[in-house]
Amino acid sequence: MTAPATRPFLSASMITVILAELAHRALAVPFAHELASVGMLATVFLAWRQLGFREFYLIGLSATVLVLQFFLADEPWAVVDAAFGQASFLMAFILLLGMLYEAASTSPSIAACGNYLTRQPAGRRYYALNSGAAFLSVLFNIGVLSFLTVLIRRGIELSAPDDPLNPVRERRQLSAMLRGFAWCVIWSPTAVAPLAVGQLIPGTDRHLWTVYGLGIFVLVLFVGAFEDRLRFRHYRSAAKVVIPPVPTRAIFYFIAACSWLFGMAAFFVWLTGDTMIFGLLMACPLMLFGWLAVQLHGAQQPMFEHIADRFRTMVMTDFPKSAPVAVTLAASGLIGRAAAELVPAAELAAFLQLDAIPDFILLGSIPIVLALLSLLALSPIMMAVFFGSLFGSLPELPADPTLIALSISCGWALSMTFSPYATVILLISRTTDIPGRRLTWDWNLTFTLIAAMLLFGVFAILA
Repeated sequence: MTAPATRPFLSASMITVILAELAHRALAVPFAHELASVGMLATVFLAWRQLGFREFYLIGLSATVLVLQFFLADEPWAVVDAAFGQASFLMAFILLLGMLYEAASTSPSIAACGNYLTRQPAGRRYYALNSGAAFLSVLFNIGVLSFLTVLIRRGIELSAPDDPLNPVRERRQLSAMLRGFAWCVIWSPTAVAPLAVGQLIPGTDRHLWTVYGLGIFVLVLFVGAFEDRLRFRHYRSAAKVVIPPVPTRAIFYFIAACSWLFGMAAFFVWLTGDTMIFGLLMACPLMLFGWLAVQLHGAQQPMFEHIADRFRTMVMTDFPKSAPVAVTLAASGLIGRAAAELVPAAELAAFLQLDAIPDFILLGSIPIVLALLSLLALSPIMMAVFFGSLFGSLPELPADPTLIALSISCGWALSMTFSPYATVILLISRTTDIPGRRLTWDWNLTFTLIAAMLLFGVFAILA
């Protein structure tokens, strides 16, 4: 635990990272980039009591990769600067999403929606949560997890507080949500994977990629639902679940909140020409204060005093708790960005003799390799960029460029239900206090293995 004396300083360093990152990316304020890096380093130093083996391993690996730049890279300072920029961005991103969750957790509308959503028949819940997470992610990417996790937990608490099967119910619903979000990256027009990889591999057909991805997503949806029903076929709730009336007003408020968040994110994307993740980063602070103001109804305090009290609690109590997750994401981003500069992609491809591998074997193996590498706590986006650079640098591609890009995005999807260090796993773990290994290896390993084997058959048909 963080010592009480250092907790205010730790919170201040985290706030510095957020404000400096926003100032740098939105307004290009001089020295804001450097200030964000200083705040990030201060956060690591002040949070050392909370860090475990994983965090110290990543910090040590980060230092090793940075030192290697000065021996192997042509422009080491440029690589270090870019790596620190990626790390501070990821730290600010996860901290803002955590604050958004804290506001959502006290929303009466979210509680009503969760009560209705989680009291559907078990078979219907899987399809609703899986597809709902996927299609909502088109609007505001990873922010959907903050919304739906709160819906699931609050709904379970309200529907059957004393049911001994509630842990099983929570496992099934969180897994359905995670799987839906993970596999939306292979078709979603706003997913980071297509935006990053499509620019690296020449000849990629984005429209065909989307069609193929949607087909695979539907196939994985039905396979996952079958696996879920088969695994839990012997579980029966002791109490009969009564489906409540449709909470029309609460659903309207929820949709309005989602639309407002997406609208602000889209505005920032249009204004800056940056990615949807950047737009969400800029929209989160406005969404946070707006949501707290809306929840003022019935409070005895004046509006600004109420918001200030809630914000003070978030910063002084919740921020220090999230330090390990923030450090993990920052270090993963730094390692991925810096390590990519050390690998000679063209020479590696020639050494592996990729041209001699049958298309469907190559395309089915790429996701597995990417998922395995994600166990090193490397950011999936960095691994996707590495693989995209590897194939994009080849004079002749060993398979269809659209299928190669699709295969890389499938590896991204696999890593999100396989790696305890994936961003989505860290976010859900931060929200629920469920360990990442339980979310992945205990709950979703069988599903991930089935999906990985399924891809060989899919690519045999497509190729």
